[in-house]
Formats: sequence, C-alpha cells, structure tokens
Amino acid sequence: MSEQRTLVKKLAKVMQEVKYIQKRGYNKFHQYKYATEADVAEKVREILAEQNVIMIPNMTSHSIREHTTNKGNREYIVTANMEFKFIDGDSGEEITFNMTGEGQDPGDKATYKAVTGAQKYALMKVFMIPTGDDPEADEGVDQRNNEQRSGQKPAPNVSAPKEATLKAKYQMGKGSLDGFDDWYKQQKATGLTDEQIDAILTKRLKETGVA
Repeated sequence: MSEQRTLVKKLAKVMQEVKYIQKRGYNKFHQYKYATEADVAEKVREILAEQNVIMIPNMTSHSIREHTTNKGNREYIVTANMEFKFIDGDSGEEITFNMTGEGQDPGDKATYKAVTGAQKYALMKVFMIPTGDDPEADEGVDQRNNEQRSGQKPAPNVSAPKEATLKAKYQMGKGSLDGFDDWYKQQKATGLTDEQIDAILTKRLKETGVA
C-alpha cells in the first residue's frame, strides 16, 4: 500500500485560511503602512501548527557591503539567500524553496533584517497573500523600456522633474529609495499635491538635521 501524501493538501489549507493580513505596521517618517513580519509569521504559524507542518529556514549564502549615507554615516547592507523547507509531521514529506532578503543597518542587525525580510516574503509569496504592491504598476519602467526599443523619447511629462526632486529628498532622509513609490501613491491618494508633499519632505529633512 502506497504511503498517503498530504503535504500539498495541508499547504493548500493554509492558503484557504490565511486570506488577508492587516497592515498594522506604520513607518512614521515616510507615513506608510505595511504588514509586519510578526503578523505574517503569527498567522501562518498558527495554521501550519494545526496541520502538523513545520517550516525550517537555512541560510545558504550571504554577502555584505558597506554603504555611506547622505549624512556620511557608514551602514552595512546584507543580502541573504535563504532556503525554506516545509516538513509534514504525519507523512514526512518535504518541500523546499528559496527566497532572497536584504537588510540595512549601521550596527549588527543587517543580517537579521535580511533573514526576517526573506522569511516574510517567502510566506507571503508561497501562500499568495495579497499585499497591494504590484511591480507591474511601475509605469516608469515601461516608459523607459519603450524608449529604449523605439529609440525615441516619450512626450515630456511635466510632473517628472517634480517627482525626481521628491525622490531625491526621500532618499536623503532614508538613504535609499525603498518604499518611495508606495509612499508617494499614498500621499497622492489623500489628495496632496506635489508641492504639499515636497513641503512634508523638506520639513522632515530639517527636523532630522539633513537639510
């Protein structure tokens, strides 16, 4: 008699149960909400435990590089390549997959941030948990690609210079452009103009001593 295989069915059960995770994390400086790793892990872990399934992480490789912020401070950026393995406690079946995470920190936490980020997005992608962040919504990439293929420059976009300025100020405050697109869309969704958004960024730069 062949051994019954149950792992895929159990993982499908997790997908069925975890339909949405509320974005309870909030970045005060850049004013945007996000789903925290703790919220994702807690909800998924609970259902996995009910199904007698565990997930074991394993760092297969990592790299570290130094980064100097606009303030002149040295920080470290770690890229961690992670392997995650689901193991069914009943059948002994295993499923392995990989995910990469990146973390930046001025001290010794860059590696932990990279591992945490990799696990968070591994769970969200494996179980197809919606986040509202769609890379295909980046019209700027499509515009640049179209320009390269056609050899022609697109019609001037009057908002481009202003948005470029906003990006520069955002980067000065954070040290990177991570999260800018989401943050910018959220500001626009509240009805703010580019001039008002610019004033917010300028004020924060002054408060943090950057400007």
